Amino acid sequence: MQNNSQTEQSSHDPLGRSLSEIGLEVALSILFCITSIFGNLLVVYVVYKDSRLKSLTYVFIFNLALTDISMASLHMPFWITTLRTGTWVFSERWCGLSAALMMTLANASVLTMGLIAFNRYIRVVKPALYNSFFPSKRMAIFYCVIVWIASMLFATPPLYGWGKIIYYPSYAVCGFDWKIENISYAIVIGGGVINGTTVSLFYCYYKIYKTLKESAQNLNTHSVQDGAASSARPETDVRLLKTCFTVVCVFLMSWGTVSIAMSLETAGFLIPREISVSVVFIMNTSYLVNPIIYGIMNPQFKEAFKSALKLGCLNNNH
Repeated sequence: MQNNSQTEQSSHDPLGRSLSEIGLEVALSILFCITSIFGNLLVVYVVYKDSRLKSLTYVFIFNLALTDISMASLHMPFWITTLRTGTWVFSERWCGLSAALMMTLANASVLTMGLIAFNRYIRVVKPALYNSFFPSKRMAIFYCVIVWIASMLFATPPLYGWGKIIYYPSYAVCGFDWKIENISYAIVIGGGVINGTTVSLFYCYYKIYKTLKESAQNLNTHSVQDGAASSARPETDVRLLKTCFTVVCVFLMSWGTVSIAMSLETAGFLIPREISVSVVFIMNTSYLVNPIIYGIMNPQFKEAFKSALKLGCLNNNH
């Protein structure tokens, strides 16, 4: 009798999902939203409060955290609501604005990750040019402003007639129509933003890896020539390499999946809903793990985080 009742209730879902499937999707999406907000708020708080985190790199990490907070707080609630109802319950106008907002924030997050990679590349591979590209915090803030302007310019053309925005029931979001007739705009977003940033990340972090490897080899060579024992690669270099490797892997997993789905949509392939909804979850994983990759994996940030927690505990005790 209970099974019949569940089947009857699930038949009202436009996507034909069972109650357990709806509950699982909604619960996971809420978890993604809350965790993304909390993790990125932690990064913002620590970077703002701790004087040790005032380097130019942390300006970009601060901007990335603000971008991810905006995605989790401004866009994810509509995604969660749509997962719950199985249909778009808001106005058609808001569908277009929601898609533009999502694409602006996604572009800003991706481009900021590219900016962080470029900053690390110049610092490690071309240190003599670092002050030319990053002379001051004001210049770092200027770069962040450029990222936001570029993100909006890339995201809003469908509102003005270049491209089209539709609601995707299988993805539970409003987004750009990736059909072949809109191929020009698809190339700009897919090729220019996502794939372009992917190539930049690979190039920057590969060059960083080669530079650190050559530096370690030279250090070992000098140690042998001086009669000392061969020293291991400095711990900071190892940590940087681990961070670089993690960045590339997570970026490929999240945005590479999105890029593949976009390409298939443009080519006219029909993607099963189970894969479509998974693509959105995988994309949102990026906002979830960015605080871990760019913040908590950093030893300096970790110490600042501990100090912030200790200060908070002391204030509570008083």
